[in-house]
Amino acid sequence: GVYGAGAVQTLMNQYGVVPGKRVLMIGAGNIGIIVSYQLLQAGIHVAAVVEAAPNIGAYLVHASKLARAGVPILTRHTIVEAKGTDSVQSAVIAQLDEKWQVIPGTEKELEVDVVCLAVGLSPVLDLLSQIGCRRKYIPELGGDVPFRDKQLKTSIDWIYVAGDTAGVEEASAAMVEGRLAGAAAAAQLGADSTEAGKIIASCQASLDSLRRGPVGAKIRAGIAKLEGGCCKCLNHQA
Repeated sequence: GVYGAGAVQTLMNQYGVVPGKRVLMIGAGNIGIIVSYQLLQAGIHVAAVVEAAPNIGAYLVHASKLARAGVPILTRHTIVEAKGTDSVQSAVIAQLDEKWQVIPGTEKELEVDVVCLAVGLSPVLDLLSQIGCRRKYIPELGGDVPFRDKQLKTSIDWIYVAGDTAGVEEASAAMVEGRLAGAAAAAQLGADSTEAGKIIASCQASLDSLRRGPVGAKIRAGIAKLEGGCCKCLNHQA
């Protein structure tokens, strides 16, 4: 069938179910490359990873693992068609020109039973929008994201964010953000402020480390755009 990368991870990690036997991965960002490697570890054949952009978005360390395993990573390629009756039986890919148009004659059919989509990620703001959290468009963080302070508190008192609600980032950062937001919320509810402060400081240091260097430059730039307006917006109550 056709799955999102998150659904594939949930099937394998939470339920111990493999999505199929042969997979075509759409998207060569970190998520697409990492999920492809996880599929290989589960004994599933990855026929190819296709990326419409001229360069992959994933870190080289992740992409190198796939390359060593013999998985082709095809830039300037896209999926044209998924074929099958009751389920996916094959997929047609093709090369793109500089105007993002399919180049006639470059179509190639791959025998796969799964097409996995790891493209078009955006922050999850449904609930935050409904309750009126202030937000701003930050392309470096994936689109519209909520204003929040360094403890991940939003413009509405008692509402904290982490992971995909805070912006598109690595899963490792999302886990740290969850712990940070939890500690900050607990402190606001009256928990031991000294202990909470230690956890918050530790999490902030971990996030700084995860976002260090050239690979984290985009995330740092995005977060910097939220600073300044954040303190003012925290005075706003729903």
